[in-house]
Amino acid sequence: MVRNSWYVIGFRHEFDRTLKQRWILGEPLCFYESREGELIVLDDRCAHRRFPLSASTLLDDDSIRCKYHGFTFNSEGRCTLMPGGGQPRGVGVRKYPAVHRGPFVWIWTGDNPEDADEDLVAWPELEGGAIVSGYYHNDGNYSLVLENLLDLTHLQFLHGVGGEGFTNAKLELLKPSDFPAQFKDTAVGFYKEWDDVMGMFAGNGGDDPEVPIRRRTEARVLTPGYACGIEFYDPLDAGTETKLRKVIVPHAITPANGHETHQWWAYWQNTPIISGEEAWANTMSTIFLDDEFAVGKIQQYAETDDRSGVREHSCAGDVAALRIRRTLHRLAATERKAKAERS
Repeated sequence: MVRNSWYVIGFRHEFDRTLKQRWILGEPLCFYESREGELIVLDDRCAHRRFPLSASTLLDDDSIRCKYHGFTFNSEGRCTLMPGGGQPRGVGVRKYPAVHRGPFVWIWTGDNPEDADEDLVAWPELEGGAIVSGYYHNDGNYSLVLENLLDLTHLQFLHGVGGEGFTNAKLELLKPSDFPAQFKDTAVGFYKEWDDVMGMFAGNGGDDPEVPIRRRTEARVLTPGYACGIEFYDPLDAGTETKLRKVIVPHAITPANGHETHQWWAYWQNTPIISGEEAWANTMSTIFLDDEFAVGKIQQYAETDDRSGVREHSCAGDVAALRIRRTLHRLAATERKAKAERS
């Protein structure tokens, strides 16, 4: 798993005066909000006997007192009290850099907190319009999830949307210059353009689903923790007025461990959602359950089918998905090499 990245740990509204736990990259983390509104994320283990800090007591000064033996840690993770004697110098737990972007809180999981450049938080600028969001848990590793998001030909068959026009449209890879400069070493994406009708999203803007358009679909992965789909709708008739012109569907992808993945998603469009935000959030959640099902089945077979000679047979439509797979392998290998050189 790639660690030098910003990953979402939760919704902003989950941070309050209640201690919470979430497993990220195979490690338990504890998170809460300080009285001054700081987003606190700590290693969820007492440095004494590994009792979960998330199952302990949050004090008025933002410290956590371990419920097992009373060891106390301030909001920086430093131990300030060791009941029973001893000086707490050098005793503590890791604190993770955390920032708020969009509906989410992102943390830097790399070993060096000085590398936590906030410009590498890959959240788009979304002005106006309307946004809904949600979460689901994948029983599959994060590479499978990212590959799924760069493999949109499954829309016709798994989700029953898109149709042959999308499936058969020519896939063009995006160039490094198409991405923000800070993501040029990690970004992968493609686009397709074809003549179509507005289709299923049209009603959200109050438009006619049968209006002929030139559709452009983009799928992008900017970092190991962020992917998005982008839709552009341009009427073929210059005299046709439509309200809905652009849709962005961001996904925050966070490995829970080597075989499970957290997935937070959002849906944004440039106009109000006519069908109602709650109803549309439910519709999107239903669509994503198909992906959860497929990724889980693939992970299950990857773990249990150990026959020799069984391999994948890829096609032209898999080029972007295979590229992100190789990118993740490259980034993880670079991190392992750097760690070995430091030790």
